Amino acid sequence: MAWSLLIRNGTVLDGSGAPGEGNDVAVEGDRIADVAPGLAGAAARVIDASGLMVAPGFIDIHSHSDLFYHACPSAESKVRQGVTTEVVGMCSFSPAPVGPGRAELVKAWAGGIGSRLPIAWESFGQYLEHLRRLGPSVNIVQFVGQGALRLATVGPDNRPPTAAEHAAMERYLAEALEAGAFGFSTGLVYPPSLYAFTEELIALARSMARRGGLYFSHIRGEAAMLEDAIAEAIRIGEEGGVPVQIAHIKAAGRENWGRMERALRLVDEARARGVEVTADVYPYTAGSTKMDNLMPSWMHDGGIPRLLGRLADSEARRRAMEECLVDGERWLTLSGATGWDEIVIATCSRPEIEGMSLAALARQSGKPPAEAMFDLILSERASVSMVLFSQSEDNVAKALGHPHVMVGSDSLGLSAGPGPHPGKPHPRMYGTFPRVLGRYCREQRLFSWETAVHKMTGMPAAKLRFKDRGLVRKGFAADLTLFDPATVRDEATYPDPHRHPTGIPYVVVNGQVVVDGPRFNAVPAGRVLTPA
Repeated sequence: MAWSLLIRNGTVLDGSGAPGEGNDVAVEGDRIADVAPGLAGAAARVIDASGLMVAPGFIDIHSHSDLFYHACPSAESKVRQGVTTEVVGMCSFSPAPVGPGRAELVKAWAGGIGSRLPIAWESFGQYLEHLRRLGPSVNIVQFVGQGALRLATVGPDNRPPTAAEHAAMERYLAEALEAGAFGFSTGLVYPPSLYAFTEELIALARSMARRGGLYFSHIRGEAAMLEDAIAEAIRIGEEGGVPVQIAHIKAAGRENWGRMERALRLVDEARARGVEVTADVYPYTAGSTKMDNLMPSWMHDGGIPRLLGRLADSEARRRAMEECLVDGERWLTLSGATGWDEIVIATCSRPEIEGMSLAALARQSGKPPAEAMFDLILSERASVSMVLFSQSEDNVAKALGHPHVMVGSDSLGLSAGPGPHPGKPHPRMYGTFPRVLGRYCREQRLFSWETAVHKMTGMPAAKLRFKDRGLVRKGFAADLTLFDPATVRDEATYPDPHRHPTGIPYVVVNGQVVVDGPRFNAVPAGRVLTPA
C-alpha cells in the first residue's frame, strides 16, 4: 500500500477523550487511510513523530478571522497554533448578507477593527464563493451575524423591526442557511445586535430550527447581569428549539468574579432538563474589542457618524461620564467596571501609543482619562481597538475545567512573516491553543492531555455536527496537529504579541502539510465547510 503521507511512532490522541495509543497514521489525499500500530508500506512523505502527540487539527470554535481572510487567507497565526478549522461570523458580525445600498454600513463596522472589507457581494452565498476563491489555508465554518441581518434590514437604529423587516431578516437567514451557514450569532453588547429584544431572537431561532441551525451568543452582559444574560441565551435556545453556545464565558469586573460558579451551574441545570447548551473560553484574563464599545448604547444609535457627532458634543460627553464614571477611577459598561490602567490601546493609527494604558495616555495628554478616551476614539473615527483586563485567573481555570466548555480564541488569524508588525493585539491571536496545552495541562495539571485535546477537537466537532472531522479515525478528513508535550507553549505576550508558539512542528490541513517544522506553506489547503 502506498500513501501520500505516513506519520510513524507518535502517540495518537484521537480527540474523543480516550487514552492515547501508540499508532501510526496513514493519509491518502485528503483522508485518513488507516490508524494502526506498525503500518508498513510506501509513502510519498514520512514524518517520524517519536516523542510527539498526534491529535486532530484543533477547531477554533469562536474566531473573528472573517474580518481578515481577504488580507490574510493563510491565517498563519492560527494554523501555527495547530488550528485547522475556524468558526467565524461570531458576536453578531458577518461580512454578509449586505442589504441593497448598505455596503458602507458593513464597511464602517469592520473598519473599527482595522479591516477594509472589499465588499463585492450581497448574498451570503456570494460571500462564501468569495471565500473559496481566496484559497484559505484553514477550513472555515461560517455563521451569519444577527447584527448583519439587522444592518441589512433595520439598519443601525435602536428600534424594533417592523413586521416586514423581521420577515426580511428571516428570509436573509434562510438564504444563508441554504448557502451553507451553520446558524446565527448574536453580540448583545454590540450595536445593532444589542437593540434586539429576546422575543425577536426567539422568532429568528424558531425560523431556523427545522434546518438544524445553531445559536451562538455573546450574551447581553458578562458582569452584574451575567446570570440573567445566560438565562436569556438558554431561553432563546429552549423556546426556539435550537442548540446554544455561550461565547467566551466569563465574569467580568472584580466585583462580579464570584458569579462564575453560578453561571456554570445554569449551564448544568439547563442540560439536565434537555437543553443542548455549551460554552467556550479563551485562556487569558484579558479580552479585546473595539474601544468605542466602552461607550453607552445610546451613543451608538444611528451608526458611526452619529457616534462621532456625540463624541464631539460636550453635553453628550458629560452624560456618558455621569452614567459610566465610577469614583473617577473606573469606567462602567456591560463588561463591568474597569480601571483606566486596565484598558490598553491595542491598535490605532499612532504606533507610539499602542500598548499604552488609558491612564498613561491621560497623564501624557494632561486630560482626565475619560476625556482622553473620548478624544482618542473621535480622532481615530472609532477605529481603535483595546485589550481589557477584567477577569480572574481562578475563573479562567474554572471555565476551562468545566466538562461542557471548549476552547475558542475570540481572535483573528494574522500572518506573522518577517517583522516588525504593527500594533499590540491580544496575544491570544498567536497563543490560545498552545497555552491551554502548556500552561493549563502540563504545568497546572488542570486536566489530562486527552481531555485538553477533546476540548479543542472532538467536543467542538460534535457541536458543529461534523460527521468526518474532529477525530483521528479511518475515513475522516486528514486534519492533524502534531505537538511535543514536553515543550509546547505559547510565546506571545501582551508587550510582544507577534510571536508564534513552540512545540507544534507539524500541522496538516486536508492532507497537506502546512506547518512543516520552521516552514509555513501558505497553500490553499482549507475549505469552506457546509453543514452535514
